[in-house]
Amino acid sequence: MTAPLLIARNVVAGYVAGLPIVHDVSCEVSPGEIVTIIGPNGAGKSTFLKAIAGLVRFEGGSVTHDGRDVSGLPAHEMVRVGVGFVPQTGNIFTNLSIHENLVLGGHTLAAQELKRRLARAYDVSPFLAGRKTSLGRVLSGGQRQMLAVARALMTDPKLIMLDEPTAGLAPKVVDEVFADLRRLAQSGVAVLMVEQNAKAALRISDRGYVLAEGRNRMQGKAADLLTDSAVGEAFLGGRKHAS
Repeated sequence: MTAPLLIARNVVAGYVAGLPIVHDVSCEVSPGEIVTIIGPNGAGKSTFLKAIAGLVRFEGGSVTHDGRDVSGLPAHEMVRVGVGFVPQTGNIFTNLSIHENLVLGGHTLAAQELKRRLARAYDVSPFLAGRKTSLGRVLSGGQRQMLAVARALMTDPKLIMLDEPTAGLAPKVVDEVFADLRRLAQSGVAVLMVEQNAKAALRISDRGYVLAEGRNRMQGKAADLLTDSAVGEAFLGGRKHAS
């Protein structure tokens, strides 16, 4: 089994000192693996991702990435060590074209390396390759998410984290976004995402974690969580059978 790329242990984090939203959360993600975090609203899912990404206050626990302690590193340092983060909204430049968004994502690269990474980004999301000159503002929600993921690839991350990548999208578009993420994982990138569309996300994931009240409640193979009655009743819209 491949060794985990990301190991988070007993993370405590929040927006205000001394008032954590995440109280004790742990998870692991390996290269080429999709891991999904689910749970009710207010469980601390997004805050946990943002704590790893260096976007909210990190108050306790530890995070290692590729064998390096990255606990509490600021966002720009996390990008440098190979971690990409795609927020739910505001994740592209709407006044720039698809191609310009991607080039901006790789603005520090030499010409040949920029060309290589552009090709990779277009391979992961074939739709973008056919719409290079389209402005961000004319893209649908799903297309913007595809572009946001592709732009994150321009930094050549080993791990990409996504906060609610399918929020508000139609079912067909959800399938397209998840297909892109599956191709991304098959290329060797580790994918960690928070999703309210739990059933669809778990179907394309390798493993999952269930959070509630800022703590781990359950974890396991995604297929097992999908069929677990306790998870179904609490988080997947299942119903208890009459006794």
